[in-house]
Amino acid sequence: MIQQNVITSNTQPIERHKARVRTHNALILILLILGATIMLSLYVYQTSALYAAQLEIRVKQQDYARQERLNAESLAFYAQTQSMEAMVRRARASGYGPPAPDQIKYVRYNNGAPAFVKNNEVAVRR
Repeated sequence: MIQQNVITSNTQPIERHKARVRTHNALILILLILGATIMLSLYVYQTSALYAAQLEIRVKQQDYARQERLNAESLAFYAQTQSMEAMVRRARASGYGPPAPDQIKYVRYNNGAPAFVKNNEVAVRR
């Protein structure tokens, strides 16, 4: 019996196998590059979204600080205009003030009933 050699000398299947391996390697390389690109794109997207949110927060903080300054100015103006000295000044400028001594009329109460002055005459309420 003659034993045949298992390894053939035909090199075509080997070349096909090498070509198939090269194709698989190229496909794996393309998929790795695609995966890395997707991962980097997600990282850039998340980073840019985070940066945009931080910028928006800073803008809101600046708006809040500006509103607080305006509120403080308004409260200071309100306190200044509602102070007693300012009210007295405005009242005197408008003609109001303490009465002159000749403008004061003293009224006596008769039997505890209140009296008031109307048209320079004393009237008693009953």
